[in-house]
Amino acid sequence: MDDEQLLTFITVFELNNYSRTADHLNLTQPAVTARIQKLENELDCKLFYRDGKKILLTKEGTALLPYAHKILNYVKEARQVIEGIKTPTIIIGLSPAISVSIVLEVLSLLRRTSEFSFELVEAADSVEVSKMIKDGTIDIGLVRDVIPFTNLESEYIFHEKLVFIVGKDHPLVGKAEILKDDLIDQTMICYRRETALWRKIDERLIGVRNLKRIEVGGFEMVISMIKNNWGFSVVPELILANHTNTRNKDLCTVPFAEFKDLTYNVAGIYKKESPKLERLLLFLHTFETTLKNLKSI
Repeated sequence: MDDEQLLTFITVFELNNYSRTADHLNLTQPAVTARIQKLENELDCKLFYRDGKKILLTKEGTALLPYAHKILNYVKEARQVIEGIKTPTIIIGLSPAISVSIVLEVLSLLRRTSEFSFELVEAADSVEVSKMIKDGTIDIGLVRDVIPFTNLESEYIFHEKLVFIVGKDHPLVGKAEILKDDLIDQTMICYRRETALWRKIDERLIGVRNLKRIEVGGFEMVISMIKNNWGFSVVPELILANHTNTRNKDLCTVPFAEFKDLTYNVAGIYKKESPKLERLLLFLHTFETTLKNLKSI
């Protein structure tokens, strides 16, 4: 019994046709038949029977089916583990508003002292990041506010607040503190308003009359439009961490009490049993250290 035989067995069951199974697996129909017959010979039983044009499972075939799925899943997982050991590449998933520039800075630091490589994947939200780790698509994720998932570990990295920003020539620059009434007839630059982060921001602005919104494709574009005085924005603190010089010249932050208590925990999530665990923890430690250094500037 091998994984090719089990895959063929499952595919025949799912497609209910030997010819379609052959096309799906890029085999000839006699090869499909030979695999099934070999599996039946090893198990000393029939796995399928015909009822007219239908191909149905026997009692033995029905008993084998869930085990066939489990065996193939174990084989797939084992191959991923072995490949992970042979090829030390960490695949990192990022939820929205995690600064790619900061992550790249961390990876640049690690590459000077480490021999493994990295890939970055941007996800729609923290839920998707968590699912991608669970499915094995990525090795580690950077998210805001940990979402509990079975078999996932989380490690706190950073406590982050939201910041109200405008360009240096924006009329709100001179305010000692922003009030909701100050935003009447103003324009807010937004990114991904369907995410939990922006939904919470929008909730705090309910009641502001004639507030116009421009939604753009990324936080770097948000920063660029703010610098050019298109409007204001409310962004996570990390987004500004790599804009220290720009912040002094082209960006201004103004206190806004509505967002003072709206904070987020940035965390790394991963599988504890990952064969790359040592590298994942090294990445998280370096990321946390980098953020602390940026915050102290």
